[in-house]
Formats: sequence, structure tokens, C-alpha cells
Amino acid sequence: MDSQLLKMLVCPRCREPLAFKEELGLICRKCRRAYPIRNGIPVLLEEEAYPLNQGGKEVSGENRRLAVFKVIEGKNIGEVIKLPLGTCKAIGRSLDDLNKTQVFNVDFTMSLDDFTKKLILNYASQQSGEKASDKASSEDKASSAQNLGSFKRLPDLVLNDPAISRLHAMLFHDTKGAGVLDLVSKNGTFVNGEEVESRNLNPGDKLEVGSSKFEFSYQNA
Repeated sequence: MDSQLLKMLVCPRCREPLAFKEELGLICRKCRRAYPIRNGIPVLLEEEAYPLNQGGKEVSGENRRLAVFKVIEGKNIGEVIKLPLGTCKAIGRSLDDLNKTQVFNVDFTMSLDDFTKKLILNYASQQSGEKASDKASSEDKASSAQNLGSFKRLPDLVLNDPAISRLHAMLFHDTKGAGVLDLVSKNGTFVNGEEVESRNLNPGDKLEVGSSKFEFSYQNA
């Protein structure tokens, strides 16, 4: 990688300088995360970053894997959501004029009421195998909009769709795989045509919320 370009690049999360390792990409030692380089171009997006293993010496294939949700039906057909390991993202409805074109908002996070937060924390605890004695610390972590238990919350996916609730569902990606949790939405969340409260997802599964349908898969970073 060009040394002059490397001097100009900083971590989008903490603004610290990045290091380059051919087998890993661009490394932020402070955040302990790596950013991929594709076709010679650095991809400095938080949602594309993946965590370093203990010691920062290598990144396993599992940790580098992204959970990918591609819109295959709806006004935003072709749009793609990518979740790195240890992250989650809410799907909800814009409260703006519903006659406007649907948009994928890249920097908006909706507030969670206490009921929804507890619902999400309960799911996160089950996924991580957290003990009841650990729930208090999870609730402390969840007091930040950026964290929900052991998950880092990414900016929400906001759609102008009258069939979607304000906070409709939450997508997760952890060491057990990817999953979806319905947030007691009005019209429900469906996986392969079946209404679900929560569901772990397999590649090829079809997720439906409102008038949008997503196809789920994994992708190596």
C-alpha cells in the first residue's frame, strides 16, 4: 500500500492513525478492529470493520464474516445491509411524509422505550448465554444508544413504509450466527412466509417486514 496514502488515513471511529497488514487490511490498534481493502481501495466504514482476535495477531474467518441482508422486493430493491460480528441494527418506519421516496438513513438511531429495551436485552442475553447475575451490567451497557448488552448498535434502517412499525424489528449478528427479533410490531415479522417472534437465520432465508423482503446470506470481509 502506498505509504503516503497510509499517512492520511485514520480510523473513522476514534480518528487514530491506521497500520497496514497485507493479510488483514488496515488495523486500528486502539479500537482493535480491522478495515478491509477491496480492489486496492480502503473501505473505512464502521459496518465493514471486523474485530481482531486476542493479541491482535490474526482475525479468524468467522470474525471477518459479515451478515448480509439484500432487498429483493420493495422500493429499495438492490440495497444491501451488512452487519459485522457483534452488531445489531433496528428496522423502523420514518415518521416523515409517507409519500416521500423510501430512504436508507445512514446515521439515525431511534430511542428505545423501556419495554423494547428489555425485550432486546432478554434476546441478547439468551444469545450470549449470559447469567441472570450479569443482567444488571448489561442494562448499564444498554443505557448507551451505541450498545445493547454485548451488541454494538449500528444506525437504524429507516423506511417510509406505512406497513412498518416505528420500531419494527432488530437484526443481530453474533458468534451463533445472524437472527431477527420482532419488536412487537403491528403487522409482524416473517421468515420464509412464517410469522416469528425471533428466529436464527440460515443463508437463503427470506425476511419480510412491511412491503420489503430481504434475502439473507453471509459474506467474507
